[in-house]
Amino acid sequence: MRKKLWSFDTVLVDLEDRDVTVKLVHGMSLTEITVQFRISESSLNASTLSLRRHAEALAIHNILDLASFLDAP
Repeated sequence: MRKKLWSFDTVLVDLEDRDVTVKLVHGMSLTEITVQFRISESSLNASTLSLRRHAEALAIHNILDLASFLDAP
């Protein structure tokens, strides 16, 4: 069974400014990564669970995008 290395620690959404902060923690080294971004106004119309999943997906996308940029020669 594959061990899950990263887990979501905190997802904060500022409903007024539409700012999102997502904190991930590495299970072995306890390294923390905090990703901050702004979501569209239409995203706020979703349910709380849907909004959290959307924020987590966007955070992962931003981290992978940054990692691919840093890994490029």
